[in-house]
Amino acid sequence: MIKLYGIPASRAFRPLWMLEELGLAYENVPVNFADGGTRSAEFLTLNPNGHIPVLVDGEVVLWESMAISLYLARKYGAGVRHAGRRR
Repeated sequence: MIKLYGIPASRAFRPLWMLEELGLAYENVPVNFADGGTRSAEFLTLNPNGHIPVLVDGEVVLWESMAISLYLARKYGAGVRHAGRRR
């Protein structure tokens, strides 16, 4: 199952929205930067920069909200690459 680390009141909002729009099953793991959650040893193994969001999809680990959203669109969004193009 896809896991997204972060809280909606952060840049994690973008990939959370994308996951919902694509109708994908996922687990939102609430990690908050304000309480030091992004500085734990466990979290830093996912993102050594200590920032949210982080997406884990099998062996793929990504951070940066726009990179995550692009990955989700390309992997799971049928026809998303052609959005906005006239046919």
